[in-house]
Amino acid sequence: MPINDNHQTTTQRYIEIDGQQIPVTEEVYRAYKRPAWAEHKRKEREKRCRDENGNRCNRDCSKCEKQRTGSVLSLDKFTEDGLEVADTVDIAELVADKLLLEELYAALDELDPDNRRIMELFSVGKSEREIASDIGLSQKAINKRKTKLFAQLRERLKDFI
Repeated sequence: MPINDNHQTTTQRYIEIDGQQIPVTEEVYRAYKRPAWAEHKRKEREKRCRDENGNRCNRDCSKCEKQRTGSVLSLDKFTEDGLEVADTVDIAELVADKLLLEELYAALDELDPDNRRIMELFSVGKSEREIASDIGLSQKAINKRKTKLFAQLRERLKDFI
């Protein structure tokens, strides 16, 4: 090991280029390796689980219930937790559903405030009578508006259904 001016020992560093070991200085070696080290550290940090407050867990992550990205997950674990795992995903159907929802949200945003409120209350399962008392209209008026609103939405969304 060579000795530098401060009488400290240094190690000869090498980097591999095209299968050959090239001797380099400590500074060049660190500059060359720094991005790889940073990426490795980022991946390790990403795997660590966190507690409810967002603090890093100091237990063994392989045995932790709060697994993070990069951790080994099994479909059996999802099943044990009571989640159903779908066999296949139809991407075209997912895209069509997303487009339909976007169009529905756009149509609902264009409604006047009273009609939007009526639709919101229907979406949470309220009856016509309950909506009528919330809005301050009769149940018959709510029924007519509902019928008209659903017809408008069906007409607007017919190309997506």
